[in-house]
Amino acid sequence: RTSRFLPMADFKLLPPITAGALSTATLMYPVDLLRALKMSAAAEGRAGSAVQLVKEFHSIHGLKGFATQGVLPEMMRATYMRVLKFFLFPITHKAMFGRAETKGNPGTKAIAAAVASLPEGFTIQPLEVAKICLQLDKTNKYKNNMSNVIKDIMATRGWTGLFTGYFGIQYRQTSWTAAYFATLQLFSEQSKAVIPKDYVTLQNLTGGFLAGMFGAVFNTPGDVIRSSSQKAILAGEPKKHPFSIGLCASGVSEFFKMGGTIMAKNGIGGLYMGFGFKALHLGGSGALLGALIPMFKSMML
Repeated sequence: RTSRFLPMADFKLLPPITAGALSTATLMYPVDLLRALKMSAAAEGRAGSAVQLVKEFHSIHGLKGFATQGVLPEMMRATYMRVLKFFLFPITHKAMFGRAETKGNPGTKAIAAAVASLPEGFTIQPLEVAKICLQLDKTNKYKNNMSNVIKDIMATRGWTGLFTGYFGIQYRQTSWTAAYFATLQLFSEQSKAVIPKDYVTLQNLTGGFLAGMFGAVFNTPGDVIRSSSQKAILAGEPKKHPFSIGLCASGVSEFFKMGGTIMAKNGIGGLYMGFGFKALHLGGSGALLGALIPMFKSMML
């Protein structure tokens, strides 16, 4: 039996995908926090060491901050976006090219993944703004409360304030998703050539890790620019801007302007500030997703 839009078999995949995504988000959150601290330094033109940034964060939020600061929006955002991308990608590929993603090539997979990432980027945007506000809240203004962030932005900037830095968010989601799904099968096959066949989980972890790191090469510059731009805008005098085509265009121009500012201060390497943490985060996420989702599928289906 099928629904009007999608076969019920597609919806049966949601529980194992959700379980894998939630587990991944939980395990990777501390790395994501360190990555955010490292990249936010780009906006100030400084290349502080990881130790220095950690000390600054600890002095403001204490030890528990590493586990709790911004954890709610991060868990919601990370789990939701991973569920959405792994659920929509095979459906999109089949709809666009008339065959399963397992029978596609890197080009068809990249295109389908890019299209599948569009609703993901748009819908996680408010949570992204809440997350970065909480993680970079040096005065504890929001009391680690996501609703306080959203209420403040709505009151001082209007609903369009929740979409501050949207172009960068969409670029980040699209570039990584396309690169990951385009190369996952390739890297997984390569891992099987060097890892014994009895170690299936290790093969999946390795293939996912390499695909995740490959995607980080493309999406890191956009994420550095995005986080720096959001920080600069949200730290400024709040203003309400009604929605318009001009507002959308200004968001794109601000993205490239911030990129130019970072390059002027730190060279092209400035666009890759925090790449080590970023690669670890996305490589680790890709590895866990590549191993956990198949595992949960075998357990639940």
